[in-house]
Amino acid sequence: MAATAPIPHPYVRPPRTGAVPLVSAKELDALLRAPHPPLAVDVRPSEERKHAHLPGDRHLPLDQLPAQVESLPRDRALVLYDHLGFRARVAAEFLLDRGFDRVAALEGGIEEYARGVDPSLGRYSDAARGAEWIVRQLPRLDTGCLTYFVGDPVARVAVVIDPGLDVSPYRAMLTEGGWTLAGIVETHTHADHLGGHAGLHAATDAPIFVGHRSPAQYPHRSLSEGEAVRFGSQELVVLETPGHTIDHLTLRLRDQIFTGDTLLLGSCGRTDLGGGSPDRLWESLQEKLLRLPNETEVYPAHFGPRHSLPERFVSTLGFERATNEALQQPTREAFVRYMTEGWPPKPKNFDEIVAANLVG
Repeated sequence: MAATAPIPHPYVRPPRTGAVPLVSAKELDALLRAPHPPLAVDVRPSEERKHAHLPGDRHLPLDQLPAQVESLPRDRALVLYDHLGFRARVAAEFLLDRGFDRVAALEGGIEEYARGVDPSLGRYSDAARGAEWIVRQLPRLDTGCLTYFVGDPVARVAVVIDPGLDVSPYRAMLTEGGWTLAGIVETHTHADHLGGHAGLHAATDAPIFVGHRSPAQYPHRSLSEGEAVRFGSQELVVLETPGHTIDHLTLRLRDQIFTGDTLLLGSCGRTDLGGGSPDRLWESLQEKLLRLPNETEVYPAHFGPRHSLPERFVSTLGFERATNEALQQPTREAFVRYMTEGWPPKPKNFDEIVAANLVG
């Protein structure tokens, strides 16, 4: 019997039959400047449109699309967009099923367009959630990592998730905003960069939280399934999601999840390092994350070419369910094969970084 060819890695997303075409923010910008631009169609509800929208677009909320589908031009390309991409993909699929042949969805939604193309457009403000909590996403360009500053703006109490080694940006945010740091959470033991948990603890005396399976040797508090890290009137609820590492946690804040490396945008963290397990990762994805609503916002720990990932920073479970290569594997067996074949060699300094992060 002939051997099965290895799956190309990392994070290669080949075109799939029947998949909704996606347009990146930069590609849409170029198309809108072309002599025959597509029509951008905003499928968000009216209350979301007030935060920001593309100039010259048309507003047609998703729930009104079936009744008004014939009002859309069939002789012009259409690019559907929403906040983060999920509803736009659903709308594009609806139109393709009804014979529209020049349709695509904006990958990453207007959030990525405002971030990467036109910052003056404006992004969703904290007021969009009634200012109950804020999320500050802090990219670290040198490592392709993402840190999160999550806070209760009334109580001025915050949590930092996966801090980088240089803790000065977080200290500045705390000082300038009059924040108290309630906790520092490591989603897992990192192997690609040195963490800043020890430095931030030394500067603030805030406790460090890790999964109860972590072999961390520094003073910390352990977290298990269903426990929570509170900050003011809000809380980050723990989902144990081992697979990338044995100690991995996902943190849920209502309709948002901070997924570390369990779920990245377009794929997920490799399982052949640091005691990982593709079987456990499959279970974490299928039994924990993918049981949450499609509209759940996904905030990963990595982005960009350093990790062979797209230049995107936030997504939704629905969008990832439909487009993520790892989540397209149809069975546990296929997923295990996907996660065990074709990955690049183990990084040379892997063991040193892990050891340093465990000591603190």
